[in-house]
Order: sequence, then C-alpha cells, then structure tokens
Amino acid sequence: MTRRDGLQKRLPAVFGVDLRTLALFRVSLAGVTVYDLLARLGDVRAFYTDFGVMPREWIMGTGETWRLSLHLANGETWFQTTLIGVQALLALMVLLGYRTRLATVLTFVLLGSLHNRAPMILIGGDNLMMCLWFWALFLPWHARFSVDAALSTRAPPTENQHYSWASAGLILQVLSVYFFSAVLKNGADWWPDGTAVWYALSLDRYATPFGLWLRDSFPFLLPPLTYFVYALEWAGPLLALSPWLQVPLRAVVMLLLMAMHVGFLFGLALGHFPFVSLASLTVLLGGWWWDWIEKRHDHGRWIKIYYDRECGFCLKICLLFRHLMILPRCDILPAQHSQRAWALMEAHFTWVVIDGDDVAHTKWNAWVALLRHSLLFGWTWRLASLSIWQKPGAATYDWVARHRGAFGTVTAILLPERAVTFESGRFAQRVAGVFLFLVLAWNLASINAIPQTAGTASWPLFRILRIDQIWNMFAPYPWRDDGWFVVPGLLEDGSEVDILRPGETLSYAKPRYVSQTHETPIRWRTYRNRVWDSKYSQNRLPYARYLCRNWNVVAVAGKHVLSLKLVYMLERSLPPGQVPSIEQRILWRHECVAPASNSPAKLDSDLGEDAAVDEDR
Repeated sequence: MTRRDGLQKRLPAVFGVDLRTLALFRVSLAGVTVYDLLARLGDVRAFYTDFGVMPREWIMGTGETWRLSLHLANGETWFQTTLIGVQALLALMVLLGYRTRLATVLTFVLLGSLHNRAPMILIGGDNLMMCLWFWALFLPWHARFSVDAALSTRAPPTENQHYSWASAGLILQVLSVYFFSAVLKNGADWWPDGTAVWYALSLDRYATPFGLWLRDSFPFLLPPLTYFVYALEWAGPLLALSPWLQVPLRAVVMLLLMAMHVGFLFGLALGHFPFVSLASLTVLLGGWWWDWIEKRHDHGRWIKIYYDRECGFCLKICLLFRHLMILPRCDILPAQHSQRAWALMEAHFTWVVIDGDDVAHTKWNAWVALLRHSLLFGWTWRLASLSIWQKPGAATYDWVARHRGAFGTVTAILLPERAVTFESGRFAQRVAGVFLFLVLAWNLASINAIPQTAGTASWPLFRILRIDQIWNMFAPYPWRDDGWFVVPGLLEDGSEVDILRPGETLSYAKPRYVSQTHETPIRWRTYRNRVWDSKYSQNRLPYARYLCRNWNVVAVAGKHVLSLKLVYMLERSLPPGQVPSIEQRILWRHECVAPASNSPAKLDSDLGEDAAVDEDR
C-alpha cells in the first residue's frame, strides 16, 4: 500500500462524523436555538417592531443589500411574536427529530430572516449558528435518536459512520472558527506580551463578577491563560485534522476547546456564543465513545417490550421509546407471540417489559425497567423506582390505556409511518462540495492569504444565505474603549430622571457590574455599543426616538419626557497597575414630542448631534 492509499483510507476518519454524534449535534444546536429564540421574546417590541429601535422604514433605508427578511412584512408585536414562536416550534421539531428535513430548512430560512430584521444586535454566536444550520441542510442528522428514525418504514443507514462533502464542510466550519481567529489575533497583546486576557476582562461590558475577581485577585494567571488560548486556537484545528493518532488527538482537542468555552462562560458575559460553540464541538466526538458507552452499559442480554398487536398507537410508542431513550439492545414484539407476556397483558391490561434478567415488569414498573436500560436516562431509574411514584404512575398508565383509541387517532395524524429519506442526494452533496471550497476561500481571503476577490465573488450569495463570516473575536487584540450609557431625561414637571433605570436616582457613577445591568444583557449591550461606535452613528436618532416613545406611552400626566441626552461614559482600558480615567461624551441631544400634540405622524424632532465622537477605536 502506498502512502497516498493509506492517507485516502484515513480521510473518512478525519472528515466523517458518526451518525450518533450527528444526533447529539442536532439536539444540542436545536436546543440552543430554542433557548435563544425564547430569550428574544422579552424584547420583541424593542428590537423587531416599528415601535422599537429599528423600525422597518429605518432598516430598509440602511443600505443592507442582499439581506432578505420575512419579518419585514409586518411591524406589529403580535406578528413578530407569532413568527418567533413558529421558529421555536420548528427548532423543537428538529430537536426531537420530527419531520426533520423540512423543519431544518424552515428553521434556517426563518433564522436568517430574523437576523436580517435586527442586524444591530447580532453577535458572533448568531453568525456561527447560521453557518451550522446551513451545513445541517445536507446532513442525515435525524438518522439516529429521532422520531423520524423510529417511525420510518425505510430503515436508517446501518453504518454509523457518515462521510460526505457535507460532513467535511461541517468539520472544517467548526475548526475554521478557531484557526482563522488565531491568525487574526496578530496583535502584541496575544504574543509576545500576553496581556490579552487582562484587557478582555477589563471590558466591563463583558466581564462577569467572577471574571473581575479573577483579574484582580490572580493577575499572575492571566498571561498563561492568554498563551493557552492563543496556542490552542492555532494548534487545535491542525491536530484535530491530523490523520495520525486521530482518535486521541481529536478527543483532547475537543475537551480543551470545550474547557476554554466553559472558562469564557464564567469570565465573560457573551450571551449564547459559548453554548453555540459547545454544540458545534460535539461533532468532533468519535464513534469510539458511543461504542464504549454501549459496551459499558451493556447488560449482556436483550430487553424485550411486548405490546398489543391490535394497538397501532402502542407499537408507535414502543418504537419511540426505543429510539429516543437510546435502548441499543431492545426487541419490540407483539404480546400475542409470547404465552407469558400475553397472560400478563390479559390479566392486568398492560404492556409488558421483560428485562435482561428475565424479570417481567408491567405498568409503571415496565417504564422503570426501560429507564434502567436506557443509555440516556439510566441515571434516573432509581429515583423512578421509589414507592411514591407507584400509585400515580400506575394511575397515569391506566388513564392512557383507557383512552388509547383517542390517542391512536391523534398519532395516526401527527405521527404516521412514512418512508423517510435520511441521506441527501448526490446533487445536494455536490452543492455542499462547492460551498466547502467557497467557504474556505472566503475565510482565506479574510486573512489575506489569497486575493480578496476570491471571497468577494461569492459575496451576494453568502449575504443572502447569511453565512458571510469573519472570526475576529478579540482580534487583532481586545478593544481598549469601554464604558456605559447614561440617559438623563427632562420631564414636564422640571425634574430630571434616569431614562434607562426608571425609579432610580440619576447617577453617572460606574455600576458595580456593567455586564449585569439593563434588560436582556447581551442584546442591549451589543446594540448600545454600536450606538456609541461612530461607524453606526445613524443608530442614535432611532434609539432616542424609541426611548421617548417607550417612556411616554406609560407616563402619567406631568411625567412625560420632553428631552433627553445620550451620554456615554468612556473608560479606556490601561495596562495592569494603572487607573483608567473616565470621560463623559454626549452623543446626541433629543427633543421628544410634546405630550399635548395630537398628531399621530409627529413622533419627535431631531436636534442633531451635539458632540463629535472620537473615531480612534
């Protein structure tokens, strides 16, 4: 065998993904997506309606070309809430593996639409999430542990290893985040100074209480942590793609990168970005781990579930239990085929589970036996076996059994048996192969490794799909400019109030923990940071208008706000041991609509920008 032949044989191990790992990736990514969508509901009016900081008229006038959004069809709160709720439901369908391919396509489309509706609040986690959902379009991530796999009349792939252009694209996408981020981290803070973590934890808008405590109490740890992150992002992707010692190297890289993100989670308030990253890293989990878990959990004998042959609903539930609970050694058989099981079923009107020790279980105890053999829920069976659950568990089972006809009617509609296609077709894989090279070229162009034209050629397509990407987190070095907003407002009665903190005394003092203040932290902090940035100064007028509307819509007589100022308290991070100074910047002065005005068209007036912003960022 030549060296080339040996390398080709190793490629499936390098660029392939185990189907069980793909299922874990599906559940993880869909779970994070559901969480993110539900978190957005608290700020629907502020970020997605015409009442908020980004009205549709403003969005469509910002010049964001090639950005399509269904969310621009209506500017009412009910419409946006409904659309986000539908997106969350679709992501939940993907999590369960129900109508997975259709739900995946719709989730990808609606997620891109949502991002295009409110671009000023997007963070790196949103960009990564879109890229991961894109590659999922081409992958059979519903071939294991899913409703589709349980009820399909067409058997899922028998081999656990999946190797395709899409699997290679997904692996490279995940690792690109770290490698290209490392290349872009070319500032002296990362190497040789080793001060990057210090400056990152000095950004109060991101630093958590734990991060600030770590920075102030253990400053000697920060240079080693800086070098660790920098070296890991450089070497980790290269080691993970090594065709030699692939299993141990990839496992170590995965665990180290996950540990890094857990550290970010504790030290920096980055929203859902660490969770999206952790979900992405699950694709590095090899099939060896699943084989080891199954072998470790193997009781040596098969568990058998017996159901009533005349009950189609009963069969479907048993099939769902086997797939979703992960019961690798499980047979599902009609009770009529076993004298022992049939006698128990007739005597107790129950399903029957015979475990690996040949002990028969009925009703609630049958459920406990399944839990004991489950790879996913095995840790819960002792709790479920407590005597306090016996009566309510048996009562619940009896109620379901009495109404199994009604349940059968519902499941016949919602959970029909059908021929599910798991693998995408040859054409889809060719498309995935083309995008693999396009994404690679885009990222290489972002670090100037190839001419910029190689990346810009696919610019319209990437922007439509929302997979345009640049992994410049804290690159080339962490920002130096930091600060917080204060918005003083003048009321009708002549009093001055804090618009951002109603009911609190107006204060320009630095909050104890800046990252923990105001509404939904990461979205509002991202938006306000862009309001401060001179590159996005066009955000100041709509933000001021929103603050006026939001206050006056609930204000009582005499307490309407007449005018306000957007004030940014600028604090520049300095090297360790130096005390930063604070500078007050007035970004915008604004007059709100007079409360006596009855004109619905006149919302407010613009007095213009009061002070120029320092653009040296």
